[in-house]
Amino acid sequence: MLQNKDFEKEEISIKEIFFIIRKNIKKVILFLVFSILLAFIYLLTVRPVYKTSGSIIIDDQNSTVSSIFDMGLSADKNYLQNEIEVLKSRTTSERTIKSLLNSSFKNNLHLFNTREYEDKFLRKTFRSFLFLDWNSQIIPDIDKVFNDSLFNIFTSRLRNNISISNLDYTDVLKVSYSSNNPREAALIVNTIIQVYQKRDQEWASGEMNHLKYFLLEQLDLKKDELNKIEQELREFQEEEHIYGLDNNSELLLNQLTTVESDYYNTEAKKNILLERKRYFVNQLNQDEKEFTKRVTNTLDAQLYSIRQELSSLEAEYISTKSKEGDSHPAVIDLNKKITNLKKVLNIETKKYVKQGISVANPIEYRQAIMDSVINFDAFISGYNSKLLEFKNLVLKYESQLSLLPKKYLKYSRFQRDKVILDETYSLMKQKLEEVKINEASQLGKIRIVDSAKANFNKNSPNTKLIFALAIFFGISLGIIFIFSYEFFDSTIKSIDEIERRGLAILTIIPAIGKTESKKKKKKGYKPSFSPEKIERRLLTHEDPKSPISEAYRSLRTSLMYDRQNNNGKIILISSPGPGEGKTTTIANLAITYANMGRKTLLVDVDLRKPVLHRMFKNDKSKKGLTNFLSSSEENINDLIYDSGVDNLKIISSGVVPPNPSELLASDQMKIFIEQTKKEFDIILFDSPPLIAVTDAFIVTKFVDKFLLVIRASVTQKGALERSLVNVSNMNQNIDGIIFNGVDESNTYGGGYYYQYYQYYYGTEDKA
Repeated sequence: MLQNKDFEKEEISIKEIFFIIRKNIKKVILFLVFSILLAFIYLLTVRPVYKTSGSIIIDDQNSTVSSIFDMGLSADKNYLQNEIEVLKSRTTSERTIKSLLNSSFKNNLHLFNTREYEDKFLRKTFRSFLFLDWNSQIIPDIDKVFNDSLFNIFTSRLRNNISISNLDYTDVLKVSYSSNNPREAALIVNTIIQVYQKRDQEWASGEMNHLKYFLLEQLDLKKDELNKIEQELREFQEEEHIYGLDNNSELLLNQLTTVESDYYNTEAKKNILLERKRYFVNQLNQDEKEFTKRVTNTLDAQLYSIRQELSSLEAEYISTKSKEGDSHPAVIDLNKKITNLKKVLNIETKKYVKQGISVANPIEYRQAIMDSVINFDAFISGYNSKLLEFKNLVLKYESQLSLLPKKYLKYSRFQRDKVILDETYSLMKQKLEEVKINEASQLGKIRIVDSAKANFNKNSPNTKLIFALAIFFGISLGIIFIFSYEFFDSTIKSIDEIERRGLAILTIIPAIGKTESKKKKKKGYKPSFSPEKIERRLLTHEDPKSPISEAYRSLRTSLMYDRQNNNGKIILISSPGPGEGKTTTIANLAITYANMGRKTLLVDVDLRKPVLHRMFKNDKSKKGLTNFLSSSEENINDLIYDSGVDNLKIISSGVVPPNPSELLASDQMKIFIEQTKKEFDIILFDSPPLIAVTDAFIVTKFVDKFLLVIRASVTQKGALERSLVNVSNMNQNIDGIIFNGVDESNTYGGGYYYQYYQYYYGTEDKA
């Protein structure tokens, strides 16, 4: 006999997995058909998308100036990734949108909702039926409705459809765009490339472009000032009738004008340098700015004596030049000394800058920018010295001019301001032309390899891939569904689930309905009972050659040749819950014993809901077990009824008592057992379910064998577990399991048993 205190954790085998799939194959097919139908509807409704590409090469090595992302970078820096990000940036997309809005194609683009979709009748019908186009509206004229909100929508739409890729081991970038129209895709790709190329040219001439805007702004200011001073001078001359000065005053005014003109020209050059410095400083991070400042301060200290000497020479040069003129030998000699000293200062500056950066700065690829900033500081410092000396001379000449009469003094100031502004304006205009020439010479680093051309092969949807995915997901979802259903189905369905709990299966009883339906297919077969009444049948008596009858005979054989308890004659059969076939099983088992000539007694000990009398068509009101247990005067022979089967007698439960458990545990029950054992060879007890009441456990102390009926796809796992725990707690043993109601549709590992019986008996009939 088996001890049921311990049983293995439930697992599932590969064979069970295949059985579950085969059993539910129709559900899997249903999911597959539904998935393919969805794929077909999707392909029928979605519009084709065409992807067009163009390619450009980043000619960084041949570029005349570095881009803002790659100035002085080492070869290890992946500058191509920077260029990809620029191509995908919002600014590039916004410029592309503006360029398209200014083109002749603006009212015929899907991007702007200004182009009708060329859908065929079937696609148009399905999209209309599914309300896919309820929110789409074609704009006839984009200029009439355009606003900032639409601009942002168009920009986001453009960015979402752009893709940039780098061809392996090259500097070539592939620019692609997806659209519902192949020609539109090609147009947008080419526009993006043109905008990016133009933007790169702007970056290539970044410093010149910065200076150009600065000089244009300054020229406008100086022009306004010059026009204003000319107007004021003309009005003053007409009012005061002064058109010139005497010779001494004219000479003094010319000297002052020359000095002051040099002062403002020097200041203008200094301002240009400041703008150039500001442009480069903006490209440095905070650490680089602080480092550059420290290097500049160090240079100021180390080159202080040279700069002092240079400032002294420039002061002497300016003073001598203002007195003697440009051609004086002293002026020429001073100019040579200043030029030589500037060369020395420049050489020393570069030497200290190189030493300082290489030692203190680990970011070597930024050296070019920082070197420019430091050199600008050196030049600006020199301009500051010159401006200081010019300022002193201006003050000197102004003090001399102040001795003139008030009218002449005012006239001299007008005249002086006009000349200075005129020269400053001319200088800035000259610098602007130089900047424009330098800017035009910058070609940028973007070269177009292939312009985009319309590609009429659709990129998506991929019909083969979608149907393949539909098949995959259809089958997968079907399998997931059936296994989820199996997971939440808490009934016993396989032999392995029973054996894993340490329980021995004595026999497998095929499902009655399946057996009868198969036998109906045989030519000339007439069932012994109607197919509608398939429960609680005495099949071993009605149809002894059926696979089910053979299964009951197999159970009898297993019990008769049990080596552990060969002489057991009292058998109790129960089940974890109701409706699992214990009464049918014990009745048919009793018939198999009777057919062997054994004197067999079938006793209904279910004193709560007895059903045995119905199977043998006995009167429920007749005396039964409860009469004997409740009265010591009853004779056991008065309780026994004929079953209609030779050698099989029956004792029904009798009247349902109020205290079934107490009666079954009484001494009268012992007397009943002793008397029946003397009269019969085999005694079988039909007891109530284990999970409901304790009646069966009370009777087990009187029996030799305790059998449990488990019905496939009916017995709950929880009920079985609870029953096993209760059996174990009462120190009882289950001598075997009867696996009932098995067929191919609900059970793995048992359905094939009765197929062999069916084949054997079918062959016999034919014979």
